[in-house]
Amino acid sequence: MSQPQPLIDTFGRVHTNLRISVTDRCNIRCFYCMPADNVEFMQRQELLTFEEIERFVRVAVGLGVNKLRLTGGEPLVRRNLDTLVAKLAPIEGIRDIGLTTNGMLLPDQAQALYDAGLRRINISLDALDAETFRE
Repeated sequence: MSQPQPLIDTFGRVHTNLRISVTDRCNIRCFYCMPADNVEFMQRQELLTFEEIERFVRVAVGLGVNKLRLTGGEPLVRRNLDTLVAKLAPIEGIRDIGLTTNGMLLPDQAQALYDAGLRRINISLDALDAETFRE
């Protein structure tokens, strides 16, 4: 059996990062990514299960992926996200798991995510001024 080839794009770049969108839902309505009207979310049963995500990551590791980034929508609205992190963190070959979030739900989940193996978080902050943020 031959070794899988690494993920190489048409520019010859080797890709080792995998971005995983765990939900299309969000807890805020930024005008640039979620229109005010007629938003249609995926049915929950259409989302990948944690077991399906874990299986896909194991396949991707065989292609050279060693860094994961969990995103959304807002990934922290996905129930039991710490359970997914706990499934992904011990996979041999995964060196880093990051999370991109708006941070609003982080106070309630930070410890569980850390305990599950998450070590890096990127908080997207559009504005420091409260009025600008509301707009």
